[in-house]
Amino acid sequence: MPLSHPQSRQPLNDRTIRCEGFRRDDGLWEVEASLVDTRTYESPTPFRPPVPAGGKFHEMWVRFAMDDARALREVEVRIDSHPFPECPGAVPNFQRLVGLRLGAGFHRELQARVGGEAGCTHVLTLFQTMATVAVQTLSSQIRWNDRAAAERVYGVPPDGGPPPVVGACLGYGRSGEMVRRIYPEHYVAPKAGARDAAGG
Repeated sequence: MPLSHPQSRQPLNDRTIRCEGFRRDDGLWEVEASLVDTRTYESPTPFRPPVPAGGKFHEMWVRFAMDDARALREVEVRIDSHPFPECPGAVPNFQRLVGLRLGAGFHRELQARVGGEAGCTHVLTLFQTMATVAVQTLSSQIRWNDRAAAERVYGVPPDGGPPPVVGACLGYGRSGEMVRRIYPEHYVAPKAGARDAAGG
C-alpha cells in the first residue's frame, strides 16, 4: 500500500541497501550486502575531490558466512567510497566478529566489538540489516508448524524461556495465533475486551 501523497519537496540524499541470502555448496549460509549513498548536489569534503551530484559519497560491502548454529565463520568488509582517509582502517577490525553467533544479544555484542571508534556506522547499519536477512535465509528450512526447524533457526534460550522470536513483533505476539500454534506453552490468552480496544 503506497504512502499518502507527499508535500512539495526537493530530493537531497538517496541511500540504497541491497541484501541477499544464499546457501553455499559447502553447507554454510551466506549473506551479502551493499550500501550506497548518493546526493543530488556536489558534496565537498576536506580530504578528497568534491563528490559530484549523483556520485557515490558512501559505498560499503559486507559478506559473511555462518553455520547451522548461526555462528559467523567468515567476515569480509570493503569500504570503497568514504569521506575521510581513516575510514578503511576500520576494515580489519570486523574480523573480531568471527565466531559471534546471531541471536539474542547480537546487536549489543556488535557494538562492543566494533562500535564507536573501532568501526564504521554505515557498515554497522549493514550488519544490523543482514542479521534479519540471515534469519529469513535460514527460515528456508522451516515448514509450517515445524517447531524443531524453527528452534534451529531462532534458537532456544538455555533458561527454558521463550525463543527470541516470541514477543519480537505483533505477528509473534504472545497472544497471537502463531505463538498459540507453535509455542503453546508461551501463549497468553488475550484479556477480555483487549481485541476490541485494539480495533480487532
